[in-house]
Amino acid sequence: MLGGTAAVAVGAAGGLIAGRAVAADLTLPVSAISRSILPGTVTKGMMSFGAGGPPPTLRLLRDRPFSIDVVNDLDEATSVHWHGLRIANAMDGVPYLTQRPIAAGESFRYTLTPPDAGTYWYHPHCNTLDQMARGLTGVLVVEDDEDAGFDQDLPLNIRDFRLGEDGQFIELFKARNAARGGTLGTVSTVNWEVTPIYDLPAGSLVRLRLAVTDVTRIGTYDLDGGTAKVIALDANPLRQPVAPRGIVVAPG
Repeated sequence: MLGGTAAVAVGAAGGLIAGRAVAADLTLPVSAISRSILPGTVTKGMMSFGAGGPPPTLRLLRDRPFSIDVVNDLDEATSVHWHGLRIANAMDGVPYLTQRPIAAGESFRYTLTPPDAGTYWYHPHCNTLDQMARGLTGVLVVEDDEDAGFDQDLPLNIRDFRLGEDGQFIELFKARNAARGGTLGTVSTVNWEVTPIYDLPAGSLVRLRLAVTDVTRIGTYDLDGGTAKVIALDANPLRQPVAPRGIVVAPG
């Protein structure tokens, strides 16, 4: 953690990372990519925090500083908001309010010291709806001090894309839907897959982290097969676990 602490000291001088000598704990590139979402097609014009794939799940430790260099390889400005984290205002990622936008070709160092364990997510705050609709939404997990004892910890990034039959983006938002239920996507995905399947050992204790990073769709979720309980909602543990039936999860 000495490297992380040093990064905090350097990062306190400002966000832009020109000529810094101390490496960040993580470099997070923001770039335009092409990716297959529908079988047999490649969707162009997507955006991601990952190299050619969906944004990675970021894992931080509670009360431990963690530095992230966000490198903007887009042709437009961006920033990153760490949704739900109680962190220093200067690191909150809101352009013109807490920082200058990260211009094309520039970088910004975020130093996060999250005080609360739980499941969160991260997304841009420049041209927000367009960049999110193209894929810039990722899951962020803050680990608790003690190991909870799960055999598997599986984050599920739940979101829609608005794609036509040819697998290309169609009109991302319609004005006439804005005053109604919003503009729904046409292709529902989990971790950017339409029908994902995960092989888990029989009898294992698995923690599923559901994060709806969509901009519109509200879902009702059930879990069938095996024995399961809902133990937390909105990054807060429940006083008493509840059955996984009819759980309503909205964007964010």
